[in-house]
Amino acid sequence: SSLTAGYGSTQTAREGSDLTAGYGSTGTAGADSSLIAGYGSTQTSGSDSSLTAGYGSTQTARQGSVLTSGYGSTQTAGAASNLTAGYGSTGTAGHESFIIAGYGSTQTAGHKSILTAGYGSTQTARDGSDLIAGYGSTGTAGSSSSLIAGYGSTQTASYKSVLTAGYGSTQTAREYSDLVAGYGSTSTAGSNSSLIAGYGSTQTASFKSTLTAGYGSTQTAQEHSDLVTGYGSTSTAGYASSLIAGYGSTQTAGYESTLTAGYG
Repeated sequence: SSLTAGYGSTQTAREGSDLTAGYGSTGTAGADSSLIAGYGSTQTSGSDSSLTAGYGSTQTARQGSVLTSGYGSTQTAGAASNLTAGYGSTGTAGHESFIIAGYGSTQTAGHKSILTAGYGSTQTARDGSDLIAGYGSTGTAGSSSSLIAGYGSTQTASYKSVLTAGYGSTQTAREYSDLVAGYGSTSTAGSNSSLIAGYGSTQTASFKSTLTAGYGSTQTAQEHSDLVTGYGSTSTAGYASSLIAGYGSTQTAGYESTLTAGYG
């Protein structure tokens, strides 16, 4: 092993490890690991890991992990994970996960997840999920979900859902749903639903519904309904209904209805 330390630092290493520490730092390494720490940082790793930390950061990794962090960040990784963090960020990952975080972001991932976040964003994912977030966004995903968010957006997804949001939008989906939203829109979907929203639109769908909205429109549907609206229109549908509306129109349908409206 090879250990290089600045003043006031503490290093503990097993066989085949290489540690380099600035002053006031603490490094503890398993076998065949590499740790590089700035001043005031704390690093703890299992075997076959590589940790690089800026000053004031904390890194904890199990075997086979790679962690890189800026100053003041905190990283905790399971086995075979890869974490990269800007300053002031917090990253927690299960095994075989991949996390990239901008400064001031918070990321928590289950096993085999991929999280990428801009600054000031918050991401929470269960096993097998893929999240990409712009700055100031919030993403929460169940297992095997995919979330892509612009800045300032909020996404909440259940099992096996796909959500794509522009900036300032809000998306909430249950299992097996697919949501695409423009900026400033709000989408809420039940299980097995598909929602596509233009900017500034509002969509609320129950089980197995399909909603497509232009900008500034409002759609509300019960289960097994299909709604298509132009901009500025309002559509409300009961069970198993089909509504098609041009811009500026208003449609209200009960059970098993079919409505087609031009503009106004």
